[in-house]
Amino acid sequence: MLKDRFFYPLAALIVAGIIALALSFGERADLTETEIYKFGYTLSGEELVRLTAQPGTQAEFVAAAGGEPAYARLSSTAARDSLPPGPGVFAPLGPEYERAFATRNLRMTVTARASRLNPLKTFDIGYFSAGSGDSGWKRRTLTTDWADYEMEFRPGALTAQQGLDHASIWPGETGELLYVDVRQIRVEVLDPPE
Repeated sequence: MLKDRFFYPLAALIVAGIIALALSFGERADLTETEIYKFGYTLSGEELVRLTAQPGTQAEFVAAAGGEPAYARLSSTAARDSLPPGPGVFAPLGPEYERAFATRNLRMTVTARASRLNPLKTFDIGYFSAGSGDSGWKRRTLTTDWADYEMEFRPGALTAQQGLDHASIWPGETGELLYVDVRQIRVEVLDPPE
């Protein structure tokens, strides 16, 4: 077993590597700020395979079938307080989104439900950036039907460290393998420039 002085730096490196890998699958780099202000960021359908899970969490893609939309089934495999701080399961937002979203009022909407398999009762959502400020985790109570769970946040100005914004979900704090189903993650700008 690793001592804490080795475990936490190693875990932080692993999380940083996962984030870097997720960003390598990032969005189109040719989006203009005007397009981002108009359409925001959406991850849904087959694109949900791009969700990235830090150690201690997991995401399983469930393809559309029998009239049911595609979704991702998320859970935690370790108690959150036993892990170094991290993004949980997240949708990577590339540098073009970070630039457009900086200092703007954002609304993050997660379309989710308590899974039919070992359902979670609550889950946490948050918006995190590299030095521009984080929303922190916001707890939401799940229902058995698909519903939109929202939060609003305003990141600060860009810093020298860029490219690490992500829309995040923490699927249960205790690591009991309880599940939340996620159909869509959306981030929209509420106050685009004139």
